[in-house]
Amino acid sequence: PKPAGRPGKIPLEKGYSQMDWLRLSRGSQDLAGRQGQPLRRDITMEEVKAHRTKSDAWTVLRGKVYNITPYINFHPGGADWIMKGAGMDCTALFNKYHAWVNSDMLLEKCLIGQLAPAAAN
Repeated sequence: PKPAGRPGKIPLEKGYSQMDWLRLSRGSQDLAGRQGQPLRRDITMEEVKAHRTKSDAWTVLRGKVYNITPYINFHPGGADWIMKGAGMDCTALFNKYHAWVNSDMLLEKCLIGQLAPAAAN
């Protein structure tokens, strides 16, 4: 079912709190799945759109492309809410509900690269 209304926090499974995410992201080197490759600066919106499943989810936030797959089960609003931004630019949605959140810090290890300039229009 699609979420309706303003999202709220939902009970998460044990081991999926924001503190657990912080520990995981501080200890993990490759949550983005780059496999040692440098950050990319040419990711098109078409490529982002191809990654919109719970097992392979990318999103664009403020011109940066993130692999949010590892974060899905840690999202306090639940998987359904974060998946609303998968495969697309979620900046407006993110700013509506999380304008105060430091996304650069939260998703630092999930960063794949930059959205291609032509795709930003």
